[in-house]
Amino acid sequence: MKNKIYFIAILSLVSLKSNAQTITDIDGNIYNTVTIGTQTWMQENLKTTRFNNAIQILTTSLPVSNDTTTLYQWAYDEDTSNINMYGRLYTWNITNSNNNVCPVGWKVPDNSDWDTLRDFLGGELIAGGKMKEIGTTHWLVTDSTATNSSGFTGLGSGSRGNPSGFNNLGQLGSFWSSTLFGSLSFPRGNAYSLTSHNNTLLNSVAVAQNGKAIRCLKDLTASIENSSFQNAIHIFPNPATDGVTISFEEIINCHLSIYDMMGNPLYEQKLVDKMNYLEIAFLPKGTYLIKLISEHHVVSYKFIKQ
Repeated sequence: MKNKIYFIAILSLVSLKSNAQTITDIDGNIYNTVTIGTQTWMQENLKTTRFNNAIQILTTSLPVSNDTTTLYQWAYDEDTSNINMYGRLYTWNITNSNNNVCPVGWKVPDNSDWDTLRDFLGGELIAGGKMKEIGTTHWLVTDSTATNSSGFTGLGSGSRGNPSGFNNLGQLGSFWSSTLFGSLSFPRGNAYSLTSHNNTLLNSVAVAQNGKAIRCLKDLTASIENSSFQNAIHIFPNPATDGVTISFEEIINCHLSIYDMMGNPLYEQKLVDKMNYLEIAFLPKGTYLIKLISEHHVVSYKFIKQ
């Protein structure tokens, strides 16, 4: 089945200096970032109300069902004044969507990403102390040995239970992993949590309709350019005016990214069909780069917008 993608340009600003890098989401929120070991994380919780292809994420005051259609976000206690400091809370299904909620080039971390961070910081019993903001400005209490030496700057951003509502502000900082627990017939997600009363970073499981914070991670997908994979992909017409079709010889899960020739990321989308149509009518005339990443390979193509 043809998968039509409405290609919307997205600004994503990244400094060339790793120690002062910032990233901008589709809503224009700007985030500081920090490199910890081999990983680069946002220093702040995600705040966007849209996926990075501009699809809106709804909010609600009502209890929500626990199924795969539950895609919601909230300000803590439905008070927008909390967003700037604590970010928003999201249902787990946001992390499992074909649409990426993180800025282009960034992702929701999975269990292996969180475990890499935890292990680099010394393990689950002490990693949290190296990740929490010092003091009691945004924690009700704090362990005197907490240092935030990693620069992660975790806050007690709370959570939203269903139907228990908002809770644990200043006591809990709980972040979704994109890793599913169990089956999508009763969706549950993994989460990693900091608490006010100790220095742990612990993995837990929560039903998908709960609201938790998201911290985005820079996506450093390690793949290999592969000529046989490249030969199995066809992009036409090229040059193009209104749209291009991307076809695969067999159905394959693939991640598409679009860059301008300065290397600035503009758009990304998961492709799951053999035939995929990309609308490009709005693009200025010029040359662009399409990068396609599968589980094991990455290939790049230039195309011209006339």
